[in-house]
Amino acid sequence: MSGPGKRSALWLCLGAGFITLLDQSMFVLAVPAMSASLHADPGSVQWILASYSLAFGVALVPAGRLGDIVGRRTLFIAGIAVFGASSLVGGLATDPSLVIIARLLQGLGAGTLNPQVLGLLQDIYSGQDRAKALGAYAAAGGSAAVCGPLIGGLILSLGDPSIGWRILFLANVPLVLILVPLAFRLLPRPASKRAGTVKPSVDILGSLLLGTVVVASLIPTIYGAGTIAVTSLGIGAGALLAFAGWEILYHRRGRTPLLSASLAKSRGYALGVVVALCQFGVGAGMAAVTAFYFLSGTGLAPLAAAAILAPQAAGMLLASSFSWRFVARYGRAGIVYALVGSLACLVAKDLSVRGLDAGTAALAVAGVGLLQGVATGLVVAPNQTLTLAHAPVGTAGVAAGFYQLSQRFAAALCSAAAAGMFLQAQGAATGEASRNAFHQGMVMCSILLGIALVAGGLDWLREARDGRNAHAAVVTSGKDAATTAAVLTPECPAAGTQRSAATAPVDA
Repeated sequence: MSGPGKRSALWLCLGAGFITLLDQSMFVLAVPAMSASLHADPGSVQWILASYSLAFGVALVPAGRLGDIVGRRTLFIAGIAVFGASSLVGGLATDPSLVIIARLLQGLGAGTLNPQVLGLLQDIYSGQDRAKALGAYAAAGGSAAVCGPLIGGLILSLGDPSIGWRILFLANVPLVLILVPLAFRLLPRPASKRAGTVKPSVDILGSLLLGTVVVASLIPTIYGAGTIAVTSLGIGAGALLAFAGWEILYHRRGRTPLLSASLAKSRGYALGVVVALCQFGVGAGMAAVTAFYFLSGTGLAPLAAAAILAPQAAGMLLASSFSWRFVARYGRAGIVYALVGSLACLVAKDLSVRGLDAGTAALAVAGVGLLQGVATGLVVAPNQTLTLAHAPVGTAGVAAGFYQLSQRFAAALCSAAAAGMFLQAQGAATGEASRNAFHQGMVMCSILLGIALVAGGLDWLREARDGRNAHAAVVTSGKDAATTAAVLTPECPAAGTQRSAATAPVDA
């Protein structure tokens, strides 16, 4: 492609990725108005919140592989078209079940689209230009996280909220009608396959089994303890065993599973995924419970509620811009410190809501949110960098796909659970019960950050142990052997390699 053609394709990819990420960041503010307008019960509200991330995660890895087979241009157009059509369905919905279906289809469309965006940028660009393009995509995701709450709050505040949430759906439709023709015109057609080239495999059954595990885990958070919960957990356990067995069999057949055995055996990768899963779950859960508390619990206007959420996204975007320096200097230890700071911010938010009046608490939560955003920004990209550096040779694509998959599933589970704590609390719309529901959400998020701290600490200890072993090798083998060990040891990547990896796009 020529220079102008590459730039046009870049802007098209950034625009498509931006609107799918923007939709998720602004939609949480619309849920209270939507539930009131459609008279949705708490279970329906939780499904509405969880369905987008759930479908997004299920689609990610198979869509990436399918793009390798049928062409990224084709999957890009299909993904954005499904996203637009389901936005129309959601905007015209008269029943909560239709909104749930629309959000599921939106998530499938977005999950199909985003791997094609990343693949196209890597196909079109190379070298330093590729790093810049991927950095632009990461910046677009961060910008969507900042702009989403503000745009959503503005639309909901300017008119009738019962119509505003429909506008948030329908606004995607004209954008998609513009993007689809541009995609036909600007995106490169797939190159013809050479004879004898082995087609990538698509682990559809593995994706379905893993999706079953997550849905079965989600049901108890929505319907509570009882026969349904026990049954769903039993189904989930069976699906998990079937998933493990199928992945082993799929790998032995010479195909690429969702999670290879070599990845599961890599302690650095496994611990890093736990950190990512918990961190992403905390972000989704905290956004849900904060929005519900200030919108329904205190009666704050949507734009004011958006102003409370926006500083955290802005802090994350700011910190992400220099996170590569942070990880190069401090490594895994820096991530552990940042997690401690994030946990302290959660405690501060909880104390503010429980001890201050609503107006003062809103200012305090916004201010602390800025600090927490900075701490989060120092975790997300550095943790991705260090975790994916432990992927064994030949598993980089699978490692990245499962990493994002775990984040999306965590977001689905935690947003539903956090909303459930608020919605199912007796009298949670006002007063002390509302503050108690907020407290429960913060406790859940604190527990998750505690798990992330343990995983990060274990990985820090592992690195320290490997460092001592490397030092012993220096003493034994001399300077040349030490240099070779530092370059070749997969479990201890050199700090100088982190900058380029940190520029890889992160899921905002």
